[in-house]
Amino acid sequence: MPTALITGAVKGIGRAIAIKFARQGYNVVLNYLHDESAARQALEEIHAAGGEAALHRCDVADREAVALMVQDSVRRFGSLDVVVNNAGKNIDKPLLEMSEQDWDRVVDTNLKGVFLVSQQAALVMLKQELGGIIINIGATTGIQGRKNGANYCASKAGVLVMTKCLAMELGPKIRVNSLIPGFTWTDESERRFDLFNRLEAELANREIPLNRLADPEEIAEAAFFLASPQARYINGQKLIVDGGEFMF
Repeated sequence: MPTALITGAVKGIGRAIAIKFARQGYNVVLNYLHDESAARQALEEIHAAGGEAALHRCDVADREAVALMVQDSVRRFGSLDVVVNNAGKNIDKPLLEMSEQDWDRVVDTNLKGVFLVSQQAALVMLKQELGGIIINIGATTGIQGRKNGANYCASKAGVLVMTKCLAMELGPKIRVNSLIPGFTWTDESERRFDLFNRLEAELANREIPLNRLADPEEIAEAAFFLASPQARYINGQKLIVDGGEFMF
């Protein structure tokens, strides 16, 4: 069975991606950092669906911890075939109020983390006969920008360019693409945008042609497509799944 490592895998989009891969016959390594309860629930859900999975707690911005996570994944399951770099952090503040720590915490997780996980995964994948696939989770604000998110937007813009660089360097054995979700209903977005009370206002403000939020499962479907043989000639690209809100 192939193996997929998903960072930030126990909530929201990451959890949906992990469950999708497990249901499609992958061994899944669920990376997380803080929420032990959510991690256990995600693991139990995969096991209940008949999938094989393992938890690995580590900070993706810690080189030694990432190296150990990748090594343990290969040791446990025998290969590392897909990596989905989903772990992310958001600390929004106006530029003049943003501290250096606010900048570092977000950029270290969102950008450095993608670099470290991809680097360690590539060391394994390049030695495998069938190579591997890396999918980086981006953001529309990494293309467009927004107020009060210089750290987040800059980190996600960096992920888009890094995706191109890695695709150039790691081919032909490793395909690297970026998946950019649009406005998706997760626990985080529910709290952040007060969706139960302000959903209609948010939709009116955003003018999404499909006039709804994405389900995490729809983003997971796109991630699995990028890892599938049907996407075997897609490399170095960004796939935007946002209902048409941004037509870049």
